[in-house]
Amino acid sequence: MSLWLLLALIVPFMLAAVNMIDKLVVDRHISTTLLYPFYVGIVEVVLATTLLTTLLLTGLEDADWRVIGGAMAMGSLRGISLATMVLALRLEQVSRVIALWFLNPIMVVGMAVAFLSESISVLAIGAIAMASLGAGVVSWTGGKTSGGFMPPKVIVLALVSALAWATANILTKQFVDDESFWQLYFGSRAGFGAVMMVLIFSKEVRRAARTEWRSRPLIGLFLLAELIVTISLILYYSAINLGPVSLVSAIGAIQPLTVLIYSIALALLFPAIFSGWVTRGRGKLVPQLIGTLVLAVGVSIVSVQ
Repeated sequence: MSLWLLLALIVPFMLAAVNMIDKLVVDRHISTTLLYPFYVGIVEVVLATTLLTTLLLTGLEDADWRVIGGAMAMGSLRGISLATMVLALRLEQVSRVIALWFLNPIMVVGMAVAFLSESISVLAIGAIAMASLGAGVVSWTGGKTSGGFMPPKVIVLALVSALAWATANILTKQFVDDESFWQLYFGSRAGFGAVMMVLIFSKEVRRAARTEWRSRPLIGLFLLAELIVTISLILYYSAINLGPVSLVSAIGAIQPLTVLIYSIALALLFPAIFSGWVTRGRGKLVPQLIGTLVLAVGVSIVSVQ
């Protein structure tokens, strides 16, 4: 097996694990949902500004404030994406939320056609329809409310999160080609953290932040998620460097399916804690599994176009 392929396969499994940690934290370890992204924001701002300042003061690169400003705008959109995703995770199963969030590559294609004058093939249009159909199936829970679908609030939060992430990817295209990668990278992380630190203006976040930082499980899970994300980013960029970026992106589309598999495994192994993370009954779980698979295939096809 090629090294780039191995790395590309590892990344979605790692990021799916982060999704599981996010859900566990908001379900069981914090009283205020937005406290979690606030903590993420603190770490990101401290880390990014320290490294970006070091990069510029040592003269390793000349400051390009256009790139840094654009990167911070991109990062801010990603911060909004995380905050809205966390709100959705508090209300719904992680496997369903992440599946809807993975419509963001489809949104990127739509915006690229509308604003960047890019063309789209007939195959890509079919793949978009396939992914959309899969998302519709995944959003069906078989419940007695909202016509058997996920609550509209959850769907809106998940789609807003996906749209913010997709918009950030479109902005990335405007800066990533010819400019400094490190200024772009650290500037993006600084913007990512800064927008989430705005949550300090929430009374609930301020009240919770004064006490819940003492929770060892919370801090442990938080640091573990940050570590996994950092390693996965290194592996992702390494895979892109060694192999075709389109195929690396296509392989990443297995993440929603991986999240569902993780959820099923945890529900079987630790039912007292995770039984609510999957829908009971073959008549409801099987359609979700098929819908997630259809969505993943559709996103994969779009990624290689």
